[in-house]
Amino acid sequence: MCQTSLMSDPAPLDPTDASSDVAARSPEAPKGPGARRQGGRRPGGSSSREKILEVARQAFPANGYAGTSLRGIARDAGVDPSLIVQFFGSKAGLFGAVVQWPFDASQIRTQIREVPATEVGACAAGIFIGHWDRDEHRNPIISLLHAALADPAAAAMLREFITANLTLPMVQRVGADHPDFRAALLASQLLGFGISRYALSFEGLVSAPQEDLVAALGATLQYTCTARLTPETDASSARARR
Repeated sequence: MCQTSLMSDPAPLDPTDASSDVAARSPEAPKGPGARRQGGRRPGGSSSREKILEVARQAFPANGYAGTSLRGIARDAGVDPSLIVQFFGSKAGLFGAVVQWPFDASQIRTQIREVPATEVGACAAGIFIGHWDRDEHRNPIISLLHAALADPAAAAMLREFITANLTLPMVQRVGADHPDFRAALLASQLLGFGISRYALSFEGLVSAPQEDLVAALGATLQYTCTARLTPETDASSARARR
């Protein structure tokens, strides 16, 4: 069953998801040049947490969300990779701490993977609206969108983050074709809804009951996940991949 509110505690890493960098937790993970020995790594504590954040603030803009690994951050911060998991739960959790994203988006990915394929749209809509309806969650997200509009690097990170933790898992859960195209459409629908209701305050969206909004947005998202693409779209996608 899909929950519209998420626990504040970070979720454990998903062993089936390469993006969560599960290998970082393995004590036998290979060490690259310059890696510190186990005995020389920082113990857990507030100074270690700040050092991890300091390194991550440089790593995410330099490498992008997809190109940043927990193992690499741990190496540069001089800590054991498991300490990052202890502090932040996942790469999404660490990214959220860096950019002040208000919740661990990896928990959304986990929930979407667990609901029936026919309920993916409704699940995502419920979670999305549930968070945006909370001031303490909505305001940081809107600030991040403002930053993304002004900074291409910030836009790239936010785009990869949303794709990896929300829209692509939706498409993968239903097993649809053209996953990148569908994931981009889903992002446009979710963010467009958020901006229209919470930033531009369209009356029809502001005054509607939450359950009506979840039902309407959920149906739109589900259609985008499962609808057959037109031949013109298929041809355009094929040309774009060449």
